[in-house]
Amino acid sequence: MDKMQKQYWEKDIIWNIKSFGGIGHLQRKGTVLEQKTGKLLNDLPSYMRGFSKVLQTMEDAALIVVLDNDKRDVEQFRKELENVAFSNMILCDYVFCIAIKEMEAWLLGDAEAIKKAYPNARMQCIKKYEQDAICETWEVLADMVYPKGVSKLKKKSGDGYAEIGKAKCEWADQIGRYLDLHNNQSPSYQYFINALEKRVCA
Repeated sequence: MDKMQKQYWEKDIIWNIKSFGGIGHLQRKGTVLEQKTGKLLNDLPSYMRGFSKVLQTMEDAALIVVLDNDKRDVEQFRKELENVAFSNMILCDYVFCIAIKEMEAWLLGDAEAIKKAYPNARMQCIKKYEQDAICETWEVLADMVYPKGVSKLKKKSGDGYAEIGKAKCEWADQIGRYLDLHNNQSPSYQYFINALEKRVCA
């Protein structure tokens, strides 16, 4: 958003980010009791209702939900998300931006940003990656930028996820600084940027 603000400096853009401790699962039909879990999909209905109540009273306000689909069918997943909004009568402007398959796909979409962040990156590894495909995504990035690649990272992480999660956060921070808003090979990233610009320029 800092990049977007710099590009549209004449616009008064205000944003707030709510992060979650995982993606979770959409609630099954018939679920009555809602408890906050810290997982995005589990908490999606209650948060969307809360944000909608506030944002619909604000001019040019929008709710942007960013998440990955992992191994889910993208179109079916989008329908399920839209059904959450419909069934909860969300009245504010909203959009679901799905990173396919994972957020790392957006980083892999900008090879120049990777090279700037990691000058010694093994760029040949990206040749085996098909952009926005349902395949190993973060693993490809790990082979490119992590010392001795994904096998070393998995070995260091053991049975836990903490080390992998730490590495992913570092990649997002380092590569994200150099991402070009309009020169990214990821279709899902382009969808995200277009969704933002559509609302900023409205």
